[in-house]
Amino acid sequence: MNYNHDTDQDLDWAADQLRRQKNLGKGLPDTAVRRVTASLTAPQNLTLRAPLAASLGAPVPPDSTIGNALSALAINSGSPEQCRGVCDSFLALLSDRDRIQLHTEFVELKGIEALLGVVQTHGGETGLSALRVLDKLSRTSAREISAAGGIDIIVHCLVQEGQAPSMMEAALRTLHGLTFDNDAKEQVLRRDVREIAESLVENRPWEKGLQGSIDDPEEEERTARERKPEQSSSGARLGAM
Repeated sequence: MNYNHDTDQDLDWAADQLRRQKNLGKGLPDTAVRRVTASLTAPQNLTLRAPLAASLGAPVPPDSTIGNALSALAINSGSPEQCRGVCDSFLALLSDRDRIQLHTEFVELKGIEALLGVVQTHGGETGLSALRVLDKLSRTSAREISAAGGIDIIVHCLVQEGQAPSMMEAALRTLHGLTFDNDAKEQVLRRDVREIAESLVENRPWEKGLQGSIDDPEEEERTARERKPEQSSSGARLGAM
C-alpha cells in the first residue's frame, strides 16, 4: 500500500505522540524509537549465517545485530557448532554488568526462549554455552526466564543422569541467580531445588564414575578437576536458602 509524503509525515507524527504518551505514563525518558537493534560483535573464529542466505552459507557482516544473530540461531538450530558460536557471541555481549539496556533488548527479541531451546536440543559445549548466557541474564531477567519455563528446563539439567559437571555447575549458578528475585525464588523452591542442591553437595556425583558425560565422553573427566569448587559453592548457597 503506497502513501504519499504527507501521509507518511502524519503517521510518523502520530507514532511519536503515542510514544510520548506511553513514556509519560510509565515515567520513562522521552527518547526516540530505535529502528536498529544493538550491534553484535562476533568472535573472529565465528561465522554466522544470515537468515535469507543460510542455504548458501553466506556469512553475516561483522556488525550483525542481536536480531540478526537470533534469526541465525533459529535458522541453524540443528547445527550444534553454529548454535554454540552464536551463544558464545551473546555471552561476550551480555557479560558486562552495565549493559542492562542490552539485556532488555535481548529479552524483548525473545532471546531467552531461543536460549532455552538450545539447552533442550543440544548438550555438550553447545548447551553449556547457552546456559552460561542464561546465567548472565538470571539476575536482570529472572521473571522472564521463569515465565518462559526456564526453571524446569534448568532443573532438568541438574537431575539428568550422566550430566557433565560443567553443565551442572552452570545450571546451579543460573538457579542461584534467579533467587535474587523474590517471585522467581519462590518458583525455584517449588521445584525442590534446595533438596537437589543439598543432595549434590553431599553426594558429589561429579566425583564418581567418571566415564564421560552422555553428550561428550571426554568433557566430564576434563571439567571434573576444574569445576568441583564452583559446583560445591553454588550448590551450598542454594541448599542454604
